Amino acid sequence: MTVNYKFKTKPYDHQRTAMDHAGDRDAFGFFMEMGTGKSKVLIDNLGSLFLEGKCNFALIIAPKGVYRNWVSKEIPEHMSDDVPTRVIRWVSSPNKTQRKELDSIKEMY
Repeated sequence: MTVNYKFKTKPYDHQRTAMDHAGDRDAFGFFMEMGTGKSKVLIDNLGSLFLEGKCNFALIIAPKGVYRNWVSKEIPEHMSDDVPTRVIRWVSSPNKTQRKELDSIKEMY
C-alpha cells in the first residue's frame, strides 16, 4: 500500500490488514463477511493503486439493489481526496445526457 495514502475514513484494524494482504498484486479478492467493510477496503485499495500509477480505471459490477449505493455513498464517503474520481452509473436505456456520459469513456481510453 502507498505509504502516503491519506484515508478519508479511518480503517478498522481488520480492514487495514486486508489491504496489507492485497498489497499491489495484479489480482486479489476480498472474501470478507457481509458488514465488515469490503467496499471501503476495495475503494482504499483502488485509491492506493492509482496513486502508485498501477490503476487508472475500475469497473464495479454490483447487484441491482446495491449499485446506486456505490455512486451516491461508498465512493464519495471513502475515496481519498487525493484521488481524482469520475463515477458513471450504467443504465440500460440512457437518455441523451447519460448516453453522452457513457460514450465519453471511449474517448478516455
